[in-house]
Amino acid sequence: MIRVERLTHRATIRAFLGRDRQLTAYALGDLDDGLWPESDYFGALRDGVLEAVLLLYRGLEPTVLTAFGTAEGLRALLRGVALPGEVYYLWLPEHAAILAEHYDLPAEAHEEWRMVLSRARFDPPPLNRVLPVEPGHAGELAELYRHAAAPGEEVVAFSPAQIARGRFFGVWRDGRLVAAAGTHVWSPQEGVAAIGNVFTHPAYRGRGYATQCTAAVAQAAFDAGIETVVLNVRRDNLPALRVYEKLGFQRYALFLEGPALKRGR
Repeated sequence: MIRVERLTHRATIRAFLGRDRQLTAYALGDLDDGLWPESDYFGALRDGVLEAVLLLYRGLEPTVLTAFGTAEGLRALLRGVALPGEVYYLWLPEHAAILAEHYDLPAEAHEEWRMVLSRARFDPPPLNRVLPVEPGHAGELAELYRHAAAPGEEVVAFSPAQIARGRFFGVWRDGRLVAAAGTHVWSPQEGVAAIGNVFTHPAYRGRGYATQCTAAVAQAAFDAGIETVVLNVRRDNLPALRVYEKLGFQRYALFLEGPALKRGR
């Protein structure tokens, strides 16, 4: 029999997720002191041994849902946890059918590559044009992201609080912020950084700004002693894939990602 319970000991969660840090990087990062109060972890245990872990991260709207473990453990968790009516899921494709038992998923899956970067493979360009984006620049960042309206380039899972909690870098031209990259997760404590919110204004593309901003975030992570550096990018976003691979990122695993409503809501 599998028992489902709320997990309150970070060391136990860390030991389970740490078996594959690149795969579970986001969930590992949410163990950080600054994110732990917004993170609800649940475990599926068989004879006292963790078989699966589910995370509901409530620091964003909608709540982020992700989980790792055996199919039987995941099924028990989704049945045994009080799930939100709306979530943003980050889910492995091989377990999509289990998630679809509880949430309406789109017919066309939104597939993302999890990419990973090692210090040894990192090949950054010159970063002389890139400057830090501080919390006082939140309005400028929001204005930049307002232009991310084309299919496949929408900026998701962003909150201005991430600027203070993580690292953001940008390029200013003609008196305005025209490109930026930052972090979804930043935790020197857990040794994890998840890069995201990468975007260049359409009028300023083709100049290498996104590459430089992304490289600046990665460099900041390595300088802070963080060794697990990852990002997610749409599987069909070939220009972005080329940018990241040029920097040294490697494709690691596929995820399904996107918003979903609970069945029967």
